[in-house]
Amino acid sequence: MAAVPLVVFSDFACPFSYVTDAQVRRMERDGEVQVTRLAYELHPAPAPLPAVDSGWMEALRPLAAELDLPLAAPAVPVRTRKAHEAALFAEHKGVGPQMREAIFRAYFAEGRDIGRIDVLVDLAVALGLDLTETKVVLDVDSASGRIDAEREAAVNAGVTGTPTLVAGTGDEARWIVGARPFGELRAEILGS
Repeated sequence: MAAVPLVVFSDFACPFSYVTDAQVRRMERDGEVQVTRLAYELHPAPAPLPAVDSGWMEALRPLAAELDLPLAAPAVPVRTRKAHEAALFAEHKGVGPQMREAIFRAYFAEGRDIGRIDVLVDLAVALGLDLTETKVVLDVDSASGRIDAEREAAVNAGVTGTPTLVAGTGDEARWIVGARPFGELRAEILGS
């Protein structure tokens, strides 16, 4: 069976994206999907950041446990522009999936502020990326235009939240919004 094309719109501050990203990585490792990941900032500047809300914890706890994902409520709300920039830079350097996982874990398992450049540089260096190059890339907003374009394309396509997945192409495309147990998500993506 050929890998299903899958477009994933997600944000690093979205706990549902955290779990769904881990599920999609599992399917990607198994060769079931060919993934294109696009940034969708939930709260781009200058929109105000919402207060931290942990009401989602109970709903996500069983889904995270299914994947052995650590899960804790973040201490602070964050802007995710720099996290998306770091993920794009890491993708360019061949460690995109590892960086995405590191960013999600830093926020949802370790409570780190992923809006801070120093935190993102630490994550990148731990993956073998050059400290100076990473810092320069994040300091100069090198991927900001691409992130804006991805969000605009998402909004124009009808995306209103994260995670949003589009499995397949053309008239056969299936839109999947929100988190769900792995078996359900897999069946929806594969169309079975």
